[in-house]
Formats: sequence, C-alpha cells, structure tokens
Amino acid sequence: MKIDILYSAARHPWPQLLDRVLQAEADGLGRAWVFDHLCGAMLSGTRMLECFTLAGALAAATSTIGIGTLVVNAANRPAGVTVAAAASVQEISGGRFVFGLGAGAAPGTAWSREHELLDIPLYDSVERRHQHLIDVIDLCDAQWDPDRTDTWAAFPLPSPRPPILLGVNSTGLAKIAGTRCDAMNIALDHPRFEEFIAAARTARAASALADRPFEVTAWTPLRDAALDPDGDAHRRVAEVGGDGLVLVA
Repeated sequence: MKIDILYSAARHPWPQLLDRVLQAEADGLGRAWVFDHLCGAMLSGTRMLECFTLAGALAAATSTIGIGTLVVNAANRPAGVTVAAAASVQEISGGRFVFGLGAGAAPGTAWSREHELLDIPLYDSVERRHQHLIDVIDLCDAQWDPDRTDTWAAFPLPSPRPPILLGVNSTGLAKIAGTRCDAMNIALDHPRFEEFIAAARTARAASALADRPFEVTAWTPLRDAALDPDGDAHRRVAEVGGDGLVLVA
C-alpha cells in the first residue's frame, strides 16, 4: 500500500516542513501533500503558507517524491489562476505533481471564516459549488490538451498532464470524481466511506474514462497505529480495494 505524508503549514514552519519532506523522500514515501488554506486558524494553527507557492518550493527542493495539493479549494482563486498554477507546479516538479481539487465550503460555516475575512465570495448552494468545480476541470481539459486551440496557445501546457484528484465528502462529489477525475481522496473515518467509493466506481464504469485507472486513497492523522501495516487503517483501505493512505501531521 502506498504511504504518503502531509505536513500542515499551519503547524510546521517552512524550514521544519522542508526538512521533514526531504526525510520523507529519503524514506521512500510516495507523495508529500499540502493543504490549501489562507489562514492557519482554520487548522488550529497560528500561521499558513499559500499552497501553490509551497508546492512549487517543495517541488524545486526535491527530486523523486510526488507533490500534491489536498485539496485546492476551487473558491480560493479564479479558475484560470488555479489551472495556470497547477500547470506551473507540474513543470517545476518535472511531472511529479498531483492536482488535488475540492468544492469548498458553504458560506456561514466554520470553514468559510477565512473567506469572510478576505471578502472572497462563496456560492450559497451545493449545485453551484459543484458546477464551479466542474468548470475548473473543463478548463484543465481545454488548456492542457496537446491539440488545444489557438485560444490557449500561450498558456502553460503541462507535459504530462497532472492527474486530477478530487476530495470527496458527498455522493455528488464521488460521482464527479468517477466521471471526470483520475483519483479520489476521502477521510478514512467518514461514516459513508464505503458508500462514496462505490458511487465513484459506479460512475467511473459508466463514463468515457472507464478504461483509465482510478486511484482511491484515504487520509487519516499520523499516529503509530496508522503506520502499522496490519492495523485497522491499512485494513480498511485494503478492504475497499484502495491504493493508499495519506498521513496528516
């Protein structure tokens, strides 16, 4: 089973974070992931680093470990900025980037506090948030196509195209993941864990991407038990035919 790591920039200052990712690379871990938050208080911290800046810096400082975002909030930037940033990190990393994407939170929730402070508008319906997510994926398809139209000729063109991973916490997002993305990630302790994975795979089988691989991973806090290959975390992922764990520190 693949084991990845995510060191929260809300808790780890840059020098420490870099040292730990370099150690993870030396230890042979698969990928190092970063959060997308603008305020560390969202993650019980007192600081934060912007995710694409951080991902690019880690990509430049490493050579073999994968680099990914878990996950980019589609609401945090205009779609075009998000897509250009993801393509840029893919180039800097030499093709090691995984573009993790998510729909974001509803206004008025605890997770929307950073947006309120920065006056970033949020869609007030699940349908509109999901559509905005699809709009970002559509733009990836348009701009990252090797045979793209002249409209996008001077925009970043990643080669190879980075895989898109969707953060899933609902059946609707599971279906989008299966239909449009290369991978999904879900909280290991989510009570509907198996249901969402099944929904994504059903959608995948009926989609135009049915013949392409679809990766399933779960995230869980970094604890000794989660490192145990015979422990409950590994067992639960294995039972659903999952591909790996992301350990969050």
